[in-house]
Amino acid sequence: MNALAALPLHEFLTRVAAPTPTPGGGAVAAVAAACGTALAEMVAALPRTRQNEPGERAELEFVLPALSAARARLETLAQLDVEAFDRLLRSFRLPKHTDEEQVLRRAVILDATKDATLVPLETARLCADALKLMETVAGAANRAAAADLHVAIGIVRAAAEGAAANVRANLDTLDDQAFTASSMRRLSAMLEDASQSAHAALGALQG
Repeated sequence: MNALAALPLHEFLTRVAAPTPTPGGGAVAAVAAACGTALAEMVAALPRTRQNEPGERAELEFVLPALSAARARLETLAQLDVEAFDRLLRSFRLPKHTDEEQVLRRAVILDATKDATLVPLETARLCADALKLMETVAGAANRAAAADLHVAIGIVRAAAEGAAANVRANLDTLDDQAFTASSMRRLSAMLEDASQSAHAALGALQG
């Protein structure tokens, strides 16, 4: 069960506001992206015109399932981010009295840090994917909902940057050059895609 997603909004915000490590920036980025994606879903589900003929909605019906799937995965990633970071914190508490314990502790910390990096990395990817879908929504949806989609684009774009900040923070602590280089390449490509799609979607709204 996704415990985080099941929380009432007030309780979730209270937990975020509490002086505890989790839920933190990674989880909030995923939740924000899920909110923005849900808003884009709403816009895509609206009738395009009063007639609401099937032909008018062909493009929107095509992207709706993908938006829904992205939102669901982002909800899951919020929970996974909490679990990954909690695991990382536990790894730092492992004993280090003997050489063997120190070796084991370093290995566990490395593994946990990679896991804590991969979660926000996937969040950034899904943000880029969702923004690409929003390009289609921006060009095909009901113009009366343009403000809603504008909000959705802005939220998901910001969430991508937030997820990226968490990726970088984790990579800064890693002594694994190959993993770091690979992750940064992927992240850079995702952010570039997100930026281009956000720009294109906003352009379609204004056109």
